[in-house]
Amino acid sequence: MKTNLIYILGMMCLSGTVSAQTTVNYTEFEQKVLDYSQTLKQSVSQRTAMQKAMKAAKTAFFPAVDATGSYQYRINKYDMDFGGMAVPMEHDSYSAEVGVVQPIYAGGSIYHTYKASQIQSQIADKSVDLTTDNLIYAAEASYWGTAAQKEMYKTMCQYVEIISQLTKVLQDKYDDGYISKTDLIQMQTRLKEAELQRSSSYQSYQIALQNMNVLMGLEPDKEVGLVDSIFVELPLPAYVGADAALNVRPDYAISQLDVDYQKRQVKLAAAKYNPSLSIGFKETWGTQMLNISGETMFNSNVYASVKLPLFHWGARFKSTAAQKAILLGKQYALQDKQDQITKEVAKAWTSLTENTRQIDIAKENCKLAEENLDLNTFSYTEGRLTILDVLSAQLTWVQAYTNLIQSYYEQKIALADYRKATGIRYLGQK
Repeated sequence: MKTNLIYILGMMCLSGTVSAQTTVNYTEFEQKVLDYSQTLKQSVSQRTAMQKAMKAAKTAFFPAVDATGSYQYRINKYDMDFGGMAVPMEHDSYSAEVGVVQPIYAGGSIYHTYKASQIQSQIADKSVDLTTDNLIYAAEASYWGTAAQKEMYKTMCQYVEIISQLTKVLQDKYDDGYISKTDLIQMQTRLKEAELQRSSSYQSYQIALQNMNVLMGLEPDKEVGLVDSIFVELPLPAYVGADAALNVRPDYAISQLDVDYQKRQVKLAAAKYNPSLSIGFKETWGTQMLNISGETMFNSNVYASVKLPLFHWGARFKSTAAQKAILLGKQYALQDKQDQITKEVAKAWTSLTENTRQIDIAKENCKLAEENLDLNTFSYTEGRLTILDVLSAQLTWVQAYTNLIQSYYEQKIALADYRKATGIRYLGQK
């Protein structure tokens, strides 16, 4: 049984569904996933919100201008007594005020709030990178998983065709009285088992295609063909150590920024109990405090406001101690993230190199399985082997090709794991 013939037989299984399909290669699929992803759009919106919040925090450094107004109407008649002389007061009282306040020193709260908002903006930016990285990994896993299921289905079609052809031969031999009924029944049973496996494989393939469509924002049942086969050879990256990965991994950068943000929170907790100073100017227009005639006037005031926190029952120490404890936890988390990345890089590189070697072994095994199936089938028809030898060779053949597909799939996933673990995508952007 030749490889090219087996491949042609497998393609015949898909010939009824390939026509009128929209085809997509991996690069196109990845871009479609990124363009559609609602998770990525949500992350981008969060980044925009943090950028706006940072700009809003910066305005606290500048003077604030406020305008207020009030109106009061006293229902009851009221006379003011001035040494025995009653003077009636006006019912209406009103005023309008415009004030400008400039904080001179706020104990560091304004400065540290602004710096904290900057860090939050940076975290949101790195979160977009992390979301993108996770989506690319999900796209790789989905595409190559579907490609593997496609090849598995083709292999099952080939498997059914091989057994079906041999079953026809055995049926003719049985009709001519050359073989026993037992041999024919065993082969017919194997054919039904193969058809069941083909059906199960087709189901898995269709579900994988539906998941791909959903990731692209398409209807699940839309016909989509894969351009890149699971057997395509992808260029392998050079070894990248954990140190290089730490410089570019967005999740590690987020952990670092979490530590920086918490340091600001420690300073903000202390800033509440520092002295503060602000100056201002007020211009007021309205009726007089003792509104006798209803006349209005302008009043201008320049003022300074000083606040000196003196005693709060140790609140400053307790608040900063609580924030420092949280900071210590963030620092532990950063070290844990570093250890995790180191393990991920080492594991991913080992898996990638070993899975690549396993492909060569699986290829050789397929050649041997094909030759074994050909020889056993021929020897059986010549009466030198039993039907059990043929059945065993068939199982060996299908398992060999299943292992080959699995090896290619695991190598593709190992490559995706290594890219994600080392941040290779971000290394190319630097």
